[in-house]
Amino acid sequence: MFTFLMLLILIISVVMTMAILMQNPKGGGLSSAFGGAGGGFGSMLGVRHASDILAKTTWGLAIGMTVLIFMVNMFFLPSGATEQSIIQRSAAEQPISPVQKQQQMQAPAQQAPAQQAPAQQQPATPPAGGQ
Repeated sequence: MFTFLMLLILIISVVMTMAILMQNPKGGGLSSAFGGAGGGFGSMLGVRHASDILAKTTWGLAIGMTVLIFMVNMFFLPSGATEQSIIQRSAAEQPISPVQKQQQMQAPAQQAPAQQAPAQQQPATPPAGGQ
């Protein structure tokens, strides 16, 4: 359901973008193309009706997309009421000075050679085959 709603929001946003781009605030958009055509579709819609349809379509798509976005946020995303955000967790931690940070980074590096030392003391065996 989440994927379906997200896909629907994406489709609405593309259609709304096309409807907005077809509008022209000075009256020269899609309405002038249909009104000045002198035939079929222009006489059916008229100059004012094309711009009214585009404006109403834009408003309807914007309202629909807003409703869908609220639905997705309210019902499909985790509430996180008990969880903390990354910013809240980092603010709760005590700040570390650069010297302490360097000491923490060097401590594992100093322990690693001590663990590897017994493995290096084993004698190497010559390869089989005698060449």
